[in-house]
Amino acid sequence: MDGSNVPVDLSSATNTQVRPGGAPARVYLNDKVVPHLLEGMKTVAKDQPSNPLRVLGEFLLKKSEEVEASKK
Repeated sequence: MDGSNVPVDLSSATNTQVRPGGAPARVYLNDKVVPHLLEGMKTVAKDQPSNPLRVLGEFLLKKSEEVEASKK
């Protein structure tokens, strides 16, 4: 047995360590990044380009410009 199925005792964990909605970093990412990232990933999955990282990066740069322009 490799020990990967050994139960972990979480009874000492406190709920005060977790904020409603998750950790501040998670809340920030879910609000500011994840919606745009998922949109770009859907496009990449649909189109399946030969250079998916470049296409996703360019999508995110374009989306960033759109978001910044809409704030003005």
